[in-house]
Formats: sequence, C-alpha cells, structure tokens
Amino acid sequence: MYGRAIKYCSQGMVSGFIKRSNGRRVSACLDTASGVGMRFGYFFFGIVVVLFATSAVAGQERVFVIHSYHEGMPWTTQCNQGLEAVFPDDMVVEYCYLDTKRIPESRFARMAEAAMERVRTFRPDLIMLGDDNALALLWKPLSDYGTPVVFFGINKNLRRYFKELPANMTGILERLPLFPWIRYLKEVMPEAAKALVLMDSSRTAMAIRDATFGGRINVSVEGVHVDYMIAADWDVWKEAMLGATEYDFILMPVFHAFRDSRGEHVSVGRVVRWASENSPVPVFASQDYAVGDDGVVGAYVISGEEHGRMAAELALGILDLKSPRLPLVNGSQKGQFVFNRRQLQRFGLVLPLEIEKRTIYRSSIGQ
Repeated sequence: MYGRAIKYCSQGMVSGFIKRSNGRRVSACLDTASGVGMRFGYFFFGIVVVLFATSAVAGQERVFVIHSYHEGMPWTTQCNQGLEAVFPDDMVVEYCYLDTKRIPESRFARMAEAAMERVRTFRPDLIMLGDDNALALLWKPLSDYGTPVVFFGINKNLRRYFKELPANMTGILERLPLFPWIRYLKEVMPEAAKALVLMDSSRTAMAIRDATFGGRINVSVEGVHVDYMIAADWDVWKEAMLGATEYDFILMPVFHAFRDSRGEHVSVGRVVRWASENSPVPVFASQDYAVGDDGVVGAYVISGEEHGRMAAELALGILDLKSPRLPLVNGSQKGQFVFNRRQLQRFGLVLPLEIEKRTIYRSSIGQ
C-alpha cells in the first residue's frame, strides 16, 4: 500500500514522501523551480493530500537518510539496499534525495533547506548523510541541530569540512582504490606505460584528485605514468577523450555531473556509450553499471551495498548506545572485478588467471 503526502516549503521547494510496502518512506525534497518537481508542485498547489497515510507507532526508532544524488542512481540504490538489509523491519526510515548530480549548483542551497525542513518535521532519532555533497551542504545546520549523524560515502578529507569532528557526528569514509586498480590493469596490459584519469568537475572528483594526486600533476604507479584531467563540461570531456591517443588506457572514476550545450544533465548511459564508441584506447571505470557491450571494458568496484551495510551497523550501534561518539570507520578497499567479454576481445586483452577467477562478467550497462 502506498501513501503520499506533499508539503510546500519556502522558495519554490516542495517536500514529500512516498510510503513503500516495506514501510520505508521516500522524501523527494523537490525543487519546483528546476522542473524536477514541477508536476507535483502544480498538481498539489496549496493543499496537502494524504492517501493511506499511517502514523508511526510510539517508540519506533526513526532514521532520516539524506542522499546527495537522485533516487535510482545505481550507487545510491546499492547503498539503500545495504541500509535496508541491516535496519530492523519496525524502524521508520525516510529517504531524501538532493539530486545534486542533475540540478545546477545554484539550487543546492535550496535543496538543503528543504531537507532541513523535512528533518524538523520528521524529528528523527538519527540522521544519515550519503556522499560528499550532502555533508558539505548540511554538516553545519545538523551539528547545530544536535541529533546524532552518521555520514557515509565521503571521499574528501574531513578537514576540508570542519577543523574538528562535530560532537554529534561520525561515519564511514570511502576511499576509491584508484592506484590499486592501475596496478591490476598493469597486469592486464603489461606494456602499458601511460594512463589518463579523466573526471568531471564535481566535488567527488576534486576529493579523488586531492586524495590520490595531492598537489602533484602526475604520479607513477607500477611504472605507469599517470596524468589526470578535470573536465569542466561535457564538450571538454569529449575532446579530451578523443585526443587521448598518447595514452595506453583511460580511467574515468566519476562522470556523473556533466551538462550538454543546452544545459541539460548528461545521463550516465549516454556518457558511457559515447566513451565506448569514441575512445581510441581502452576505457575503465570504478562502477559496475558502466561495464557492458556498449560500455567500458571493465571496472574495479567498491560495493555500495557493503558500504550501506557498514553505515547502518554504525547507526544501530549509536542508537543502542544513545551516543554518537563511535570512531570513524574506513570503508573496505577490497574491490570486485567486473569486465565485459566483447570489450576485452575488441582491444585484444586477456585477463591474468588470478584476476579472471575474481571477475564477474557483465553485458549491459546501467543508466
């Protein structure tokens, strides 16, 4: 059974939830000015509609999860699967999606304000922040709010956000294993001497750059000279890939925040298919959904589901102890190999036995 409540917020924001059959609720935190929530905004203008609404049983623990990205993004979906595998069935969980990969940065603050309004309305026992944008936008108001907070999927050095960890916060750090992936690719391509790490200009990309390259413009990994490039927009990214003939392979760890010449968000599927069709050299990623017959050759994947499980277990520990002062946790750095047979054959690549034994083969990309 589904229930939906739509509540109007300030500055053209609309916030609501959908109650799923498993008891989980999804809060849209929609921005009507962006068009993402337009159909909801006009249809429910000035009224509150409740269908099959139910109230939480007294004593149920309430968790509010704020994701940086949109519902349906594969990483976010995987994290939710991990959270829900750990949370007890009688826990009331509400999800909010800031959609920061698809909306202009000028609207980030309004989305954060809508999320805070939902927090104040929902009055959770614990709040969870997924990925860097959510932490960057909400750590200050949530530290003032005082409710325990667990963040997860954080790539950036925490000192870039605050000098000291707020008393009500802890979390899971995500460290993308970029250099281990290059070492493994050196085993796949022993003659490789030069690689390009090509990323969008998102906060996640900046965090990966800072964590892996520091202040260096290039590094050497297992004899492979590695350059990186931050592409300001979709056209720059395409030009960089077309011109990458001097490299033996390309890594694209993040590619989710591009806009085309009309200002419209470029979907993950479109980016991946373009890379597959046009790159002069093999392309690899860090996401399983980028691998496929019309996608990249392979990926070394940190499981979003496992990351979500770790975050949920930390959250339950805090709720049990009634204290947020649990230590920070580094996420697992052990990845899963995902390759596509057609793409391997296309570039004449043969997996070493030890890698092949740990490989999952994938034929279709995600969107």
